[in-house]
Amino acid sequence: MKPLKTGIYALSLISLSVACQANAEASYAKPFSVGIGSYALIVSADESGYEDDEFSGFQLNAAYAFSDMVAGKFTYYNTEHDDWSDLENNGFDLVGYFGTGLLNEGFKAYIGGGVYRETWEVSSFDETFSGFQLNGGIGYHWPSVTLDLTLGIRSTGEYEDFAEIDTTAMSSSLSIGYRF
Repeated sequence: MKPLKTGIYALSLISLSVACQANAEASYAKPFSVGIGSYALIVSADESGYEDDEFSGFQLNAAYAFSDMVAGKFTYYNTEHDDWSDLENNGFDLVGYFGTGLLNEGFKAYIGGGVYRETWEVSSFDETFSGFQLNGGIGYHWPSVTLDLTLGIRSTGEYEDFAEIDTTAMSSSLSIGYRF
């Protein structure tokens, strides 16, 4: 009977130690981040004779990691057309991600989907576009800093209705952020 009690005590102490260590690691997890970076969008005409619309500018973002595998991200961006600087584009992305390394320090990779909404403005003219998008990215978490490179493919229905031609739309962003 004595070896059984000793075994139960030892197993209890090991379990308690593992639980305390897991709790201590969880307390170091930093689920929130805010960041700044560059943002680019290209709306490409699928027919010859039409030029691509390319925008570039800055972005601000906020993210929350629900776990090491699930996160959400909101990005506000303000860009201008690369050829016609009077044409501005501002909008937002709201995306959910599934991947690995989204909460803890180290390498992260993810895919996901969400929505976008943006407004192209020049002088007194403006046009709003919205739709769905698929995104993916890679990055790295340091103790207080995060770095992300994200690529997205957008639905183009509203772009096509506006331009009356078939289009393809892609976005990309590179950001650095503070984790807390």
